[in-house]
Amino acid sequence: MDKILILMGSHKNGEMISDLFSNGYEIKNLDKNDLSELDDNFSLLITDLSSWAQNHEKLKSRKEKENPIFLPYLLVTHTNEVKQRKQDIWEIFDEVISIPITKSVLIARVSVLIQTRSLSLQVNQLMEDKEMLIKEIHHRVKNNLMIIASLLNMQSYYIKDEEAKAYFKESENRAQSMALIHERLYRTGDLQNVELVDYITSLAKDLFGTYVTNPDKVKMEINVENVKLHIDSMIPLGLIINELVTNTLKYAFPEDKTGTLIIKFYKKDNEFFLTVKDDGVGIPKDFDIENSVRFGMQLITNLTHQLDGELEIIKRPGATFNIKFPEREK
Repeated sequence: MDKILILMGSHKNGEMISDLFSNGYEIKNLDKNDLSELDDNFSLLITDLSSWAQNHEKLKSRKEKENPIFLPYLLVTHTNEVKQRKQDIWEIFDEVISIPITKSVLIARVSVLIQTRSLSLQVNQLMEDKEMLIKEIHHRVKNNLMIIASLLNMQSYYIKDEEAKAYFKESENRAQSMALIHERLYRTGDLQNVELVDYITSLAKDLFGTYVTNPDKVKMEINVENVKLHIDSMIPLGLIINELVTNTLKYAFPEDKTGTLIIKFYKKDNEFFLTVKDDGVGIPKDFDIENSVRFGMQLITNLTHQLDGELEIIKRPGATFNIKFPEREK
């Protein structure tokens, strides 16, 4: 049964309004000196301007606390008061009834307000259910990707050829880079956007631990702006970063060569910019990424196109990969 609270400056007026209701509602007249029941669940508040003036902070706070669920407030007042305070009345009240009040008008207005609240509750529950479902999907996708990564890792133990084993390791890292995205989405309240600082830092450090046996040999600098990116862009970007960082750590610093890997990501206007650069041996002058037969290079090219982005390569000194891509419309 829907609970209706009545808060009037005059107890007599409150009783008169109560008498207009049928048995379909739970009616409670509030004592102006005891508003504790405002903290309980109720479906509608009926009040007048004098009571609102005395308790407006508490009443406004209670309504905001219910957000995004609709909690209707109905004002009972005189017509001339509505005209005098028209603007601020509609900022807080959802319906106004002018005195004198008839039973039919009161019941009709109350019925509409309570039905609207009921629909609001249903929509809110559907949104919560949808959010839980999306979280569960991210959780399961992450688990499945980690299983794939584990299977690749286990299988690699039986491979004798070092080159083939390296391919398995690269595929394992690709699966983990995607799993990391879904893990971040599952753990945060935002189920569609990933915080770049946390993600890129974690991914780069994981790859650094995999390929760098001597931390004194290679230094890594990460400069990532605190922005969020939609999952539709985050998956290809994560794979691109995985490929570029992997290639740098594997090939830029052979033997005893030391150096620095720099990762930058920032947003300017409506475009995102990624830079992965090093001061290593550089890229051969005749290297053409568009015609490269290496899977990793093909992946970088295709994923950049998927982002509607542009790729710039500076081959020497060291190697620099600059990628810019537009922000996707939400």
